[in-house]
Amino acid sequence: MKITKEAQAQARHLIRLCIGPDGQLCESTVRMIADRIAADKPRNYLALLTAFKELVRLETERHTATVTSAVPLTPGEQEAIRAKLDARHPGLEYRWQTDPALLAGLTVKVGDDVTDASVRSRIERLARL
Repeated sequence: MKITKEAQAQARHLIRLCIGPDGQLCESTVRMIADRIAADKPRNYLALLTAFKELVRLETERHTATVTSAVPLTPGEQEAIRAKLDARHPGLEYRWQTDPALLAGLTVKVGDDVTDASVRSRIERLARL
């Protein structure tokens, strides 16, 4: 399905309405708008809902930090990471994951920004030399 420029512009307008004064996405407003679009079924409503859903996903990712480590982090380590990230990006929600393939270290993803401090990435960089 092709999403027209008009549907994209409408979705951008709707997402702006869903962002509260604190800069966070208001879940109840998102649900109300999506329900209203589905109920009223305006012209090209499927394209509008698709574009709106993508913008909601992107906005949610922007306020979510995914921290992946090789081993489970202790609560103290998690708190230290949380304090450093909150200084740069206030109001984040956190997802903690483990991936033994990292070997050691961790990766942090906030929105599109990825910080990779894992041993695996260092080994891969050395292998490319």
